[in-house]
Amino acid sequence: MPYYVKWLPSGKTWRVSDDVHYSEPSEAMDFACVVLLRNPDDLWVDDEHGTIIADLAKIRARCKQRGLLG
Repeated sequence: MPYYVKWLPSGKTWRVSDDVHYSEPSEAMDFACVVLLRNPDDLWVDDEHGTIIADLAKIRARCKQRGLLG
């Protein structure tokens, strides 16, 4: 199943969707850590059906756990 990273840039009302799909949620979440450095207003990973599998809090926790955030 493909997973996608989507976010709302800081101060914007439009959504950005990464055109790349990831075969594992962990791969998508690792990319989401890079996006998190841009300080988006919202950030999530969803599947091909649009079901959110990781919200901002879950992504932030994973990034901290992996040492990708201070």
